Amino acid sequence: MRWLVGVWMGLGVWLYGQQPKLDTLYVKSSVVCQMCRRTIIKGLSTQKGIRWVEVDVPTKVITVAYRPDKTTPAAIRERIRRLGYDADSLPRDPAAFEQLPTCCKRDTPH
Repeated sequence: MRWLVGVWMGLGVWLYGQQPKLDTLYVKSSVVCQMCRRTIIKGLSTQKGIRWVEVDVPTKVITVAYRPDKTTPAAIRERIRRLGYDADSLPRDPAAFEQLPTCCKRDTPH
């Protein structure tokens, strides 16, 4: 019985060690409303390697937890840009910006 408990504990430790390491990226963006928040979360969540996304509308900061072996900060910023939003120093894609709802095209948060 002790042997079985030891095997389970060893397996648990081994599995815990197999968890992928995550990095966190903070991106200053041009989000202004909850629709922007939903668009970014939905658009980034489908990208390979991204574990979770949070968008803080008042501070205009997007926080992304990602696997560095699956994606890069540059790829994440490019995806945000292609969704129609600024991503740090990358300007938004004009064609994608035109497809956004009217509320997302304002200059100030609401």
